[in-house]
Amino acid sequence: MTPERCRLFRRELGWSQEALAEKATLSVSAVRSFELGRGSSRGYVPGSLRRAFEAAGIRIDGDNAPQTATAVGS
Repeated sequence: MTPERCRLFRRELGWSQEALAEKATLSVSAVRSFELGRGSSRGYVPGSLRRAFEAAGIRIDGDNAPQTATAVGS
């Protein structure tokens, strides 16, 4: 999960940073820091973000895949 992909997926779902933080059980500051590239790209934050997006139906092919999101059922 990269900051760019995080912003892309969040916007595709129409979520605010606050909504993403709630769904990922993270603080808003953790989401903000990650999206600004100040947070770690390893550890629990990217994993929590990924799980929140996948639970919402975003298919994430892998961190090296093109930056695309496909909603399940589209």
